[in-house]
Amino acid sequence: MDFFYQHWYFATAFQAAMVIHWVRTRLESYWLWVILLLGPPGSVLYLIVEVLPGITLETSRDRTPRTPPRRLVRGVQRSTPTESENRALILLRRSIGAIELYGEVIRRDPQDPDSLFGRGKALLASGRAADAVRDLETVVEREPAHAFHGAALALAEAYEADGRDDKAERTYRAILGRTTVSAAYYGYARLLAKRGENDEARAQLQSILAKQPGLPRYLRRQERPWVRKAKAMLKELA
Repeated sequence: MDFFYQHWYFATAFQAAMVIHWVRTRLESYWLWVILLLGPPGSVLYLIVEVLPGITLETSRDRTPRTPPRRLVRGVQRSTPTESENRALILLRRSIGAIELYGEVIRRDPQDPDSLFGRGKALLASGRAADAVRDLETVVEREPAHAFHGAALALAEAYEADGRDDKAERTYRAILGRTTVSAAYYGYARLLAKRGENDEARAQLQSILAKQPGLPRYLRRQERPWVRKAKAMLKELA
């Protein structure tokens, strides 16, 4: 800690950065006192316990391996279905490659819900909402809670992207009738705001914020992107 005390200007800036992070994330109030009262040691403790785990969690979800897509596509014929599914997951963001890979798995097992779900998401990401709806409807009809309601949520988004807002609304409501997935609250709020129903949209966004204090710490870290999105939309609707 001698570095902080010898370079007080750096310590002050670092401490201010931790306070700003606390204000944005609104974690437990005691962390603010830890940062302010303990100075640099408290700020370092806050960095280690709260900031770094959150950064690691978010970047690990976003990391995409740099394997060339075509090489993976050519290797599908020599792969088992499970290997093909894993390769398709790697290429999810490169939606064209993912669609091809999931298609190979589905040809081997047309009833596989994970592959239909994956191809549906890839089709949606590539702008083919109507095609995505067909895959995702098949999954949700068989397993309404597939992937912790992830398939139903993707179906609601596909309906919305395809201009079928009434079906999107019913699907969002069905999800929220069974679980409190923040992504569903946010998607439903977005749909309501598009219709001009701002009061109801705000109520859905407030539901995301209201449940945060009762969540375990690891879930609050996972919820941070949705909290930020909810706050940003609330400002827009205000």
